[in-house]
Amino acid sequence: MKEQVSRSGTALRADRHMAEQTNGVVQRVAQAMAQLGVQPLPRNYELFYEAFSGGPSGLSRDLAALGAAPSQKALDAIGLRRKLPGHMGQALGQAQQAAIEAIQTMTTAISGESRPKGEAFDALDSFLERLDADPVMSMSDFAQDARALRQTLTQLRKREKRLTETLETTVAALGDAQGRIVADQRATLRDGLTGLPNGAALSMKIAALFDEAAVRSEPAALVLVIVERLKILAERHGPETGEKAVKKCAAIFRKSVKKSDVVARVGYDAFAFLLNDVSEQNAQAIATRIRDAVQSLQIRLANREFTTEALSLSAGIATTATVNGPQDLMHHAEMALTVVRADGRQGILRCTPMMCAQIAGLQRA
Repeated sequence: MKEQVSRSGTALRADRHMAEQTNGVVQRVAQAMAQLGVQPLPRNYELFYEAFSGGPSGLSRDLAALGAAPSQKALDAIGLRRKLPGHMGQALGQAQQAAIEAIQTMTTAISGESRPKGEAFDALDSFLERLDADPVMSMSDFAQDARALRQTLTQLRKREKRLTETLETTVAALGDAQGRIVADQRATLRDGLTGLPNGAALSMKIAALFDEAAVRSEPAALVLVIVERLKILAERHGPETGEKAVKKCAAIFRKSVKKSDVVARVGYDAFAFLLNDVSEQNAQAIATRIRDAVQSLQIRLANREFTTEALSLSAGIATTATVNGPQDLMHHAEMALTVVRADGRQGILRCTPMMCAQIAGLQRA
């Protein structure tokens, strides 16, 4: 019991420390954007936050290269290249707008041809009615009417040809826009470096677990992990080395779970596993196996052939059997991870109902 309370207090201290660090980064982001004259748009905050909080390698260098008063176009180009969610969402909106414009072009083209086609049919009906009313009309009258009808039908044929060409071009544009929409939708749910699902995709998967239509008797587990020493590796030996290590970890993670499970990258050194049909004990065993696999990795350093660096892993685990919804599941896993990493320690910890209840009680106090 004392150990549980101690862990609860440790979690609160760790939470306060993390909040202070986050607030510090936010203040630096706001100051930098103001000094550079960057518009206070959500996607720009995301871009600078990634740069100030140890995001993709070279991002800070790319932003610095823009100089003072960078254009929004240049900022968006960097965000798209780095596949940041806010900028991918902007690209998705542009693709959707292109699709709307293509549909509007098609609608206008079809509407514009309705009247000439109607007039041509009216002229044909009028010609036939005159023939019925006066079968022996003079040849000159017949020739004049026939000539006028022929000109009308010739113009109609030309307009139909132009309409066909317009529709073919528009259909091609619509197909291109649709392809961009599908690609952008996928990109907004994927991590740019590893190709794994990102935090947004993970949230959707967790929410689906608690959908009444999808409730199952078998519990699922959320395992949040931090790859220990990954940030230090990147700081000491360069961002390229850090990215190489991230990719190696991602490859291990993919192989460590079932196809029906989800592996997501939710931070520079943070990953999440959503494990289906597992007990608490099974989830802990899987986390232990993943940690052992990461510890067996040897990261070779650039220009140092015989020197390698090792990594480790800490994990926090929560299961659907002990929570009331998606937010609880994420919160319990975060609490377990925070507690197990407190005071510089490492390990794997499952958030028991008693622990989470005590933490919640201390937070309310």
